[in-house]
Amino acid sequence: MIKDLEAPVLTNTRIGVNTFKMEIDTEIDLSREIKPGQFLMIKTVNFSDDPLLRRAFAIADVEGSKITLFYDVVGRGTKLLSLFKTGDKVKILLPLGKGTFPLSYEENVLIGGGIGMAGLTLLGKELLKRGKKVTVVYGAKTKRLLSMESFLRNLFEDVYIFTEDGSAGEKGYATDILNELTGKEVIHACGPMPMLKSLYNSRHKIFMSFESPMACGWGVCLGCVIKDKNNNFLRVCKEGPVFEKEKVMI
Repeated sequence: MIKDLEAPVLTNTRIGVNTFKMEIDTEIDLSREIKPGQFLMIKTVNFSDDPLLRRAFAIADVEGSKITLFYDVVGRGTKLLSLFKTGDKVKILLPLGKGTFPLSYEENVLIGGGIGMAGLTLLGKELLKRGKKVTVVYGAKTKRLLSMESFLRNLFEDVYIFTEDGSAGEKGYATDILNELTGKEVIHACGPMPMLKSLYNSRHKIFMSFESPMACGWGVCLGCVIKDKNNNFLRVCKEGPVFEKEKVMI
């Protein structure tokens, strides 16, 4: 059931050049309600009308009533969000999205590009709880943009790093890991569209989480649509944000 809450900020910490980690106390235990791949919509400025619309963020982790999210400061809304301090309240709508990641596959590779990695970490934790194999692949343009690396290494044993300029890990793209896979693995991916497109023609079974801009978050405005194989529209916020590769066109 979707909840509309006013919740205090626990922490809001810069962890990279433009990246922040925020922890929010929902004051109710949502750990059984939130599924990997779901997201929340957040009101950024003290419930005023500036900015008017909420912003969508992946739910990177949930522990009881504590929600963790990561975000990059890229515009006015996220810049204002970065100014929130401990005790300030935000207005959140969650959990959103009916399309979530499956938890039934034995061998799983999580491929995250940039801040898209935040859409996969809760999935990885839940897979490990079920005794599944999890390999994490994290890519960015350069070392200084690998803001989530420490968080990932605290959660997972098998973490592979790719940077486009070779300043950390392997030189190349996160999708280059495909060359080292057997084909038995199931891939779960979240990141920029060019990354998802490069995965699209892979022989692997792939589940993709899309980072489409959203205005409402629950399927009303139709601003986040993509197309399925029959040329019908799918709402990323409602039917997604996670889709099996075979079901969509990109």
